[in-house]
Formats: sequence, C-alpha cells, structure tokens
Amino acid sequence: MSADEIRKNEICANFSKLYWHDSKLIDLQILLRSEPRGYDVRFRLDLIVGFPGGKVEYSRHSAIFRDCRIIQTDLDLLGVMFCGGDIGSAVCYTDAVELEERERAGAKDFDLPDFHLPLKDCLGFFIEMIPPGGKILIFAKDFELVNDGTF
Repeated sequence: MSADEIRKNEICANFSKLYWHDSKLIDLQILLRSEPRGYDVRFRLDLIVGFPGGKVEYSRHSAIFRDCRIIQTDLDLLGVMFCGGDIGSAVCYTDAVELEERERAGAKDFDLPDFHLPLKDCLGFFIEMIPPGGKILIFAKDFELVNDGTF
C-alpha cells in the first residue's frame, strides 16, 4: 500500500469515527486561500461528542475540507430548517474518481484539465441531511476537525 493510500485511509477512518447522525449543520462557508491558491470548505457543526448519563452532549466544531476540487450541493433549506440542521449520515470515500462517476450530476462531456488538483488525489465526502434536507458532495485532498468549544 502506498503512502497516499495509507493517508487517505487514515483520513477516512478519522472522518468515520465522528457521530455524524443527528449532529447539526450550523453554516457552510467556501473559503478562498491565496497561498497555496485554492479553496477550502468549512462547516460549523454542533457535533455529538458523547452520551453521558444517556443524554446527548454536543460540542461546537468546524469541519474543514482542505484543497477542494468540487462541491456540489442539493439542499432544500426549508427542509434543513424544519429538521433543525440535523445530518442523517456522512461517508468518506478513498476513491473520489469512482464516487464522482456514480454521484455527480452535470455534463459528463466536459471536464477541466486535471493537472492542478487531480481528482484521483482527492477523497470523496458525501453528507446527507435528514430528509427532506438534501445532500452535499465534496471532493477534497484533506479533512480536519477543529474544536470551537463546548457549550
């Protein structure tokens, strides 16, 4: 197994350890980086971090998807609001090319040159909101979770 495959597996394992189901999406930002040039995507979350005494414990976190190549959203914001921003599920895929071929809507006859940020170097992140909230599809090189504080 190559170093890149090991890195991708570790990122997906860390992503998958999180309690995504019923955690809450607070906001979504697309952030332009000047150096190195590109975009990050940031979700602010009320992330479930435990169940002490049978009660759900949340903590404010930022999920940051680094070096994004593609973000595709299909969100019904009224549905997201009615469901309190609750996330239904989230999955990380090490094979972004396969995920893109299977899930991404859009023209298949056109694609940008792949030399700057090759899709094969990315991971695929698929986030489904509680229905009827919709879904978010992200292709990025890295994922980081930052603790913004417990409330």
